[in-house]
Amino acid sequence: MLDDQEIKRLLLLTADRDAQAFERLYQRAAPLLLGIALRVVGRREVAEEVLHDSFVKIWNGAAHFDVLAERPVAWMASIVRNRAIDLVSSADVSRMQAFDSDTDVDAALEHFMGTAPGAEESAAQGQLNHSLHDCLQGLKASERQAVALAYMHGLSHGELAERLQRPLGTVKAWVRRGLENLRSCVESCLEPR
Repeated sequence: MLDDQEIKRLLLLTADRDAQAFERLYQRAAPLLLGIALRVVGRREVAEEVLHDSFVKIWNGAAHFDVLAERPVAWMASIVRNRAIDLVSSADVSRMQAFDSDTDVDAALEHFMGTAPGAEESAAQGQLNHSLHDCLQGLKASERQAVALAYMHGLSHGELAERLQRPLGTVKAWVRRGLENLRSCVESCLEPR
C-alpha cells in the first residue's frame, strides 16, 4: 500500500521541479497506476502508454495538487483512469455502452475489481481490492450502478441522470451516498484488528 504522506511529499517536491523526487514518485506509484490503466484498457502496451501520458500530466499538474483537499494517490489514480477512459472512448465508443440491468453492473465490477490481485499488485493492494469489491456489493443497487457508471465509465452527473432516466438531484444523491457508504465500509474493513 502506498503511503499518502510520502506520496504527498514527493508530489510537493515534483511541483518544485525536483526530477529525483518525480523519479521516486514514479517508482512507488507506477505499479498501482499501471494496474488501474490495465483494467480500463485491457492491453498492457496501451496501459503503459496511458501511464506515460498520465505521468506527464502529473509532472505538469503537480503544482495544482491541493495538499489539504485531496489524497495524493486518489488524485493520481483519477488522472490515470480519466486518461484510460479517454483513450478507450476515442478508440471504441461502443465499449462504453449503457448498463441495462444490475447484472451488467455486477459483471463490470467483477471485471474491473477482479477477485485476486494482479501480478504487479501487492498483497495489500489485493486486500484493498477485495474489500472494495465486497463493499461495492453491499451498496444499494441504485448507488452501486451510479458509482460504477460515474467512476468506471466516466459519466458526468448529467449523463447519469439521462442514462438512468432519473432526476439530476436523485442521481447526485445516489453517487454521494454510495461513495460515503463505500468509504466507511472500506475503512472499517482495513482497520487493524
